[in-house]
Amino acid sequence: MATLIQRQFVVLSFITAFLFVLTGVLSLGGNRIMIASSSIQQAASHVSSLAILGWMGQEIPVLTETVQVQSDRTNSVSGFLFELATGIQPGDLRSLLGRELPGVVTTEDARFVVAGKGASLADFYVEYPSHPKQVIDASKSIPITLPSDQAASEPAEEKPAPIVGPNTGDKKIVYVYNTHNRESWYSETKPVGSSVDHPTRNISLVGKHLAQALTERGIGSDVSTDDIYQQLLNKKMDYALSYAQSLQVLKAATEKNRELHYFFDLHRDTAPRDRTTVTIKGKTYARVMFVIGKRNKSHEKNEAFATELHQLMEKMYPELSRGVMEKGAKTDHGEYNQSISTGSLLMEIGGTENTLQESLNTAEALADVFAAYYLQAEKVGKPVQEQPAKR
Repeated sequence: MATLIQRQFVVLSFITAFLFVLTGVLSLGGNRIMIASSSIQQAASHVSSLAILGWMGQEIPVLTETVQVQSDRTNSVSGFLFELATGIQPGDLRSLLGRELPGVVTTEDARFVVAGKGASLADFYVEYPSHPKQVIDASKSIPITLPSDQAASEPAEEKPAPIVGPNTGDKKIVYVYNTHNRESWYSETKPVGSSVDHPTRNISLVGKHLAQALTERGIGSDVSTDDIYQQLLNKKMDYALSYAQSLQVLKAATEKNRELHYFFDLHRDTAPRDRTTVTIKGKTYARVMFVIGKRNKSHEKNEAFATELHQLMEKMYPELSRGVMEKGAKTDHGEYNQSISTGSLLMEIGGTENTLQESLNTAEALADVFAAYYLQAEKVGKPVQEQPAKR
């Protein structure tokens, strides 16, 4: 025992001396290298409590006798120190490539909570910035051929008869809005750089149709008519501040109506058509992906809500959902204004290669799914009318 203590004392003395010398050298050289606490937290988050007990068990044998310690190379001391020093997670190639290749998101940033059919690592949602100064101006629109002469907000098919079931009466409990309200489709406009935007033929039409379809099904809904994009231009704000601007819209809406609990932010993804399209009973739909931001302290509740919708959607419209994705705290936004309510969700409706009509079809399906969810919640007495989080 004495020999073990002496050996540990020598090792600790050597480490202390090494750190003392290293600190002196860095100070003399004028370097200001440091390991941020956030880096330590990021790395430590991948070390399980069982792994820590395993390390401690090497010195305190009774721990390994009472706890079943896992053997996992990603939870090793060397793996932890390597990730701490380099920021690269052993076993995850994306953590190495993510810094060099645009559009690659590491597992620290995003993961599938529930994966829809065909979901893969390539489906990790990445926001592609728009170009405010290049986007099409309403007064200078380029010539395009629209798929029909039909009014922009009207679907091509007859509207389904209202579903008899839930009824919120005079209460409006759902608020639909679009943070990136000018996101459009190749069928509606021509791309400018990496942007596929249009001042009027855009995702806001899908938001309006969803609110209308929900109302027809007995779910009191309201929809934002705010042009977030134009507001950013007017205030000379960067496009990256879109969520900060849409938050102001949400706050104004909740101050006007305290009954609001469900907030649906509709977007258009950039994934290829083969991953964003599904045909169900002869009708083509733009697939849905639910995105949850982990910076929201109550994200588990939003995540549970999204998972319920996903599961119900799988029963009513098989394969329409691409799954529920969780984005971590390292992303640019990572909160998506979802702290405003546990019923707040970001939904990606199809991609640039889908059409407006396919997205409108999805709005109808979403209305069916949410109406069924709300009716089910009413029957079991679920508290669907929680107050929004205090701001």
